[in-house]
Amino acid sequence: MGMSDESVDATDAHLRGIIDEYMGAFEPDPEESVALRERIFQIVREDAALAPATKLTTEHGNPFRISTAEVRGIVRRAVDAVPGIRARSVTATPTGDPEGSAVDITLTVAMRAGTVFVPAAEEVRGSVADALTAELGIPAMRIDITVEDVFAAEEAADG
Repeated sequence: MGMSDESVDATDAHLRGIIDEYMGAFEPDPEESVALRERIFQIVREDAALAPATKLTTEHGNPFRISTAEVRGIVRRAVDAVPGIRARSVTATPTGDPEGSAVDITLTVAMRAGTVFVPAAEEVRGSVADALTAELGIPAMRIDITVEDVFAAEEAADG
């Protein structure tokens, strides 16, 4: 049988009184406060130094963080290794179970005029999947590719 509203209110008021009394009498140890404050600042500084990070998980369930720019770089190099394709934008989204044990990749590419899309897209998917597994040990669950632009062969020679 549940407690009545009056009983819940009375219990709540009683517990709040105990907490308020404790907090009024509580005096933290100055040495512990300094150490805690320094640890908080250290965490904030480490976070700032890492820049935006992608949180992933190893096959053994151990979480790790890697700079989002590094993940994008791995994917870009894999895309650019495919003849007739250039990476434009890359988004990596941690997925899998546990979260971060795999990654979904969404990318836009530019394609050289005359390149046949379907075989090139399959080659891009294979190249990206292989690079992620080789460099991060993380499989790609999904690799979505959108052609955003077409370039002429002479543009490819210019870089």
